[in-house]
Amino acid sequence: MSLRGRMAIGLGVITALVIGLVGLGAYVVTVHRLRDEIDQSLRASAIAAVGNAPGPPGGRERDRDDVYEGFTRPTVCPPAGQLEPAAAAQLVAADGSWIACIEGGVRIPVTHDDVEIAEHAVGSHLRTVAIGRREYRVLTVAGDNGSALMIARNLGEVGDVLRSMSRWMVGLGVAGVTAAVVLGLALARRTARPVEQLRDTAERIAATQDLTVDVPVGGPSEVASLGRSFTTMVGALESSREAQRRLVRDSSHELRTPLTSLRTNASLLGRPDLSEDQRRRVVEAIGFEVEELTHLVAEIVDLAAEGGTDDEPLEETDLGALAREVVDRAARRTERPITLEVHDAAVLDARPQMLARALGNLVENAVKYGSGPVEVRVDGGRVEVRDHGSGIAAADRPFVFDRFYRSDAARTAPGSGLGLAIVKQAVDRHGGRVWVSDPPEGAGVVIGFEVPTAPSGS
Repeated sequence: MSLRGRMAIGLGVITALVIGLVGLGAYVVTVHRLRDEIDQSLRASAIAAVGNAPGPPGGRERDRDDVYEGFTRPTVCPPAGQLEPAAAAQLVAADGSWIACIEGGVRIPVTHDDVEIAEHAVGSHLRTVAIGRREYRVLTVAGDNGSALMIARNLGEVGDVLRSMSRWMVGLGVAGVTAAVVLGLALARRTARPVEQLRDTAERIAATQDLTVDVPVGGPSEVASLGRSFTTMVGALESSREAQRRLVRDSSHELRTPLTSLRTNASLLGRPDLSEDQRRRVVEAIGFEVEELTHLVAEIVDLAAEGGTDDEPLEETDLGALAREVVDRAARRTERPITLEVHDAAVLDARPQMLARALGNLVENAVKYGSGPVEVRVDGGRVEVRDHGSGIAAADRPFVFDRFYRSDAARTAPGSGLGLAIVKQAVDRHGGRVWVSDPPEGAGVVIGFEVPTAPSGS
C-alpha cells in the first residue's frame, strides 16, 4: 500500500475510534440520565399519590364507585392526575391482594418484597421487570394505611430515544470517517509529494549516475531534513568520485616517468654493443626504477581507500612505545642518527598500524630530504619530527600534504609526493591535525601531527 493510502486509512481508523469512544460514552450517559429521569418521575408521582390513598384494598364491591367506560375506579386509589405519566398502577394489601388503579394498565407482578412493604408500611423498592415484550420500571412505596402503591412506567420511550440517537450517531460516524479519509488523502498527497520527489531524484541518479542533479528540499521539517541529508550524501559521493578521478589522473601522470625509464633501459639491454660495465649500470637503474615504481604503487593503493578503511580495529595504543618501534626500524635502514624524546606520551584508542605508517612516513621524509640528525619528539598526543636540512619554502608549506605535490627543490630527488598525503589521511581518520613549522633554532623544518588523547571513536 502506498504512503498516501496508509496515511488516509490511518486517519480514518483514528477518527472512527474517537467517534466510537465518544459515541459509546454519550450512549451510556444518556441511558443513565433517562433512567434517572424515569425513576425521579416515579418517585415524584409516588410522593404525591401515597398520601391520598384512603385505605388498603378490600371489599372491592364496596370501594368501587367511579365508572369510566366499563372500568370501575376504586375509591381507595389516588387521583388519576397524580399517577401521570405512569403506564400502570395498583394497590397491594398485606395479604397480597391488589387492585388496579389505571384503566388498561398492565398487571404488575407482585413479589414478596412488595408484600413485605405493604405489611410493615415502611420502605420502597425500585426494579425493572419484563411484562410481555416490554420492560417497565416499577416503584413500590409503602403507604400509611397498611397498603403499598406500585407504579410502573414503560421504558419503551427510552428505547425510542436511544434508537434515534444510535441512528444519528452511526450517520455522523460514517460522515466523519468519510471526511477524515478524504482529508487524509489530501494531507497525505501534500506530505508525500516531497518524499516522492526525493524518490524520483534517487532513481534518476541511479539510472544516469549524474550526481549533479538538484535535490528537492521542501515539505515538513522532517522531510526537509531528509532532503538536506540526501543533498549532503550526494555531495559527498560527488566529492569522492572527483577525488578518485583526480587520483587516477595524477597516478597515471606519476607512473609515466618510471615506466618510460624502464622501457628505455629495457631497450638498452638489447643493444649488442654494451659493455659489461654499461650493462651492469642499466640493470641497477632498472632495479632502482622497479623499487620506486613498487613504492609508488603501494602508496597509491593506500590513498585509493579515500580516507582509509575501518578494517583495522581500535586498540589501546601507547604513542611513546609506538614511536620507539618506528624509530628503531628506521634507524636500521639508514646511517643517519635518529633520536627519540618522549615526554608523558598519551595512551589512546587508535589504529596502531595506521599511526605507525604516518609516523614512519614523517621519519622517512626527514631522512630523504633533510640532512644531519633526525629528532623525534612525543609529548602527550603530539608528535614532531625535525630534520636539519634546507627546510621548506613558505610558498610550498600549504601544499606539502597534497597528493603528488613536490616542491621545485625536491623534484630531482626520488619519491612520489604521496608520503605526507598519507600522513594527513591517517591523522584525519583519528580526528587530529597536521602542521609544518620552523624549528625554534637552527636550520631545518618541523613536521608533526596531534591526535586527541580521548578515545576517538572513529
